[in-house]
Amino acid sequence: MRGKGLDAVGDAALVLGAFRAAAHQEGALAGLAAYLETAVTPALEYPDGSRPGPGDAGESFVTATVLDIPDHESVLHLVTCGHPPPLLVRGGRVASLDVAHPAPPLGLGSLADARPVAEVFAFAPGDIVLLYTDGVLEARDDAGVFYPLAERVGRWDGAGPHHLLARLHDDLITHAAGGTLGDDAAMVAIQRLPSAPVTSGPPLTGR
Repeated sequence: MRGKGLDAVGDAALVLGAFRAAAHQEGALAGLAAYLETAVTPALEYPDGSRPGPGDAGESFVTATVLDIPDHESVLHLVTCGHPPPLLVRGGRVASLDVAHPAPPLGLGSLADARPVAEVFAFAPGDIVLLYTDGVLEARDDAGVFYPLAERVGRWDGAGPHHLLARLHDDLITHAAGGTLGDDAAMVAIQRLPSAPVTSGPPLTGR
């Protein structure tokens, strides 16, 4: 996403508004991602209210991960628009959900010919998917080392998504030089509960 702070918050609100407007009308996840690209691109502006010119396309964009988690099937559908890949946690193992056909960030769709593609990954009862912003990965310690998110997730003891987020939050702040993050950071953890029968999905794999 362009910038940080209030500028980033404004762009995020723009995307969320477009998502809420279309989520109940666009049945296909790939179609929803394409709609977001169409809806968001004309509205992205610079902080002074100006629009990007023909040579400034790379200056105004929003990265996004769009998920669909069916109620009765142990999979998740994923479209990645320039965003860091989610991490899937299962039984102490961590896999990066790297899509084979990533879409460009929202606002840069004109640079790619292909439409967004929704890809399918296993998401069985008990699994947790962790979504995060690049501000998490870019946190540096006093030696300039980036935060090793996947490694730290792999050390987690499996006490549930709330505990995972609390542990990662504290660990991230401890890792960051001076206890201060240099960029906005956010994490969301989603766990599939065994509350309803689901069909089996593909095995846990990471590309």
